[in-house]
Amino acid sequence: MRRFAWALPLLSVWLVPALALATQVEAMSLRELVAEADLVIVGTVVSNDAHYDDQDRIVTDATIRVEDTLHGARATTIVVRRLGGVVGDLGLQIAGESTYPVGTRALLFLRAIPATDLPVGSVVYRPLGMSQGVMPMLEANGIEVVMPGGADLTIVTLQPNGALAPSGPALSSPQPRDELLARVRDLVSEVHGE
Repeated sequence: MRRFAWALPLLSVWLVPALALATQVEAMSLRELVAEADLVIVGTVVSNDAHYDDQDRIVTDATIRVEDTLHGARATTIVVRRLGGVVGDLGLQIAGESTYPVGTRALLFLRAIPATDLPVGSVVYRPLGMSQGVMPMLEANGIEVVMPGGADLTIVTLQPNGALAPSGPALSSPQPRDELLARVRDLVSEVHGE
């Protein structure tokens, strides 16, 4: 065993860069986010609950108070699930999974998934394109703006030759809330006929 002790530092140098890579996902345009979403809302995070799901994964369910529904079924609150969180002394963090601090607001593009670990008929939502479907809302210079999604992701597009090329999120820069919501409503009308 001692004669291979020299290999451990060398292996750690090779492995660390591989572990440091971010999660890669295919870029989604604003139109694609709208087209693939079951629900598009503006909401505020009111609580988080980390637990094990029925597959023994740590997940965190964020309860979101719905302020505005741009597409999909109307509700006063919904649950958005992410992989990861902290249960007891054990934590799991996945690059590209959004966190939902209580009190934060966001424009969310969501897909419904069955929640087999909750009562029959329960549904939770997942953001499209991982954090691409979560666009935080902040106040800047007295104007509410929507920030680009895609936090902690490497966003790429597939080239005709099969290579992956760097790309960007659906929003390239912060957008005034009212202007962006008007664009999203127009896309909802075009894509879904609502």
